[in-house]
Amino acid sequence: MKKIILFLLIVIGTSCSKTEDKGINENDIIESIKSMSKLGTTEYTITKVIAGEDSQWYSIGSRKIMLQCTAHIVAGIDAGQIQFTEVDAKMKKIKVTLPQVEIITFNIPPDKIKYKEPFVGPLRSNFSTKEKHAFEIEAEKKIKQQIKELNIITESEKNAKLFIESILRAAGFVSIEIRSATSKK
Repeated sequence: MKKIILFLLIVIGTSCSKTEDKGINENDIIESIKSMSKLGTTEYTITKVIAGEDSQWYSIGSRKIMLQCTAHIVAGIDAGQIQFTEVDAKMKKIKVTLPQVEIITFNIPPDKIKYKEPFVGPLRSNFSTKEKHAFEIEAEKKIKQQIKELNIITESEKNAKLFIESILRAAGFVSIEIRSATSKK
């Protein structure tokens, strides 16, 4: 976050001094944007609850468990892969193609994995570490499915476009066309 704020201050400061005297210095702007590396434009925190039951015909009694886990997800683009085409500093025009949005971080901190009082029948053994791990994997899969349902990728793409456009406008560009790379399916 500090890098982005510092970058914006540099871009705005540079653009103000450059536009009055010599116009837009497109190389400085492009290199500054590309140097941002991974640009996180959307952050989500998702909590998922998974319930499981183990009742088999050959065992006496049942076992039930409930898992709650929280994932932190950041989606964005690789700013180093942004393509700048048809850059005309004199006409203050630029065309930009953004790379495909990606999940930059997907993190489920261990302290955010909680098991709610499992029920274990009197003639059954407790859930093993291996069985609990299987529930954690299932929860992770369900959260990753939810990424598509929540349109995180679409929202991140929209935010990336707005962010890049605002930087370019602050740098002095007037005609800005931003396209997205076709997403892989």
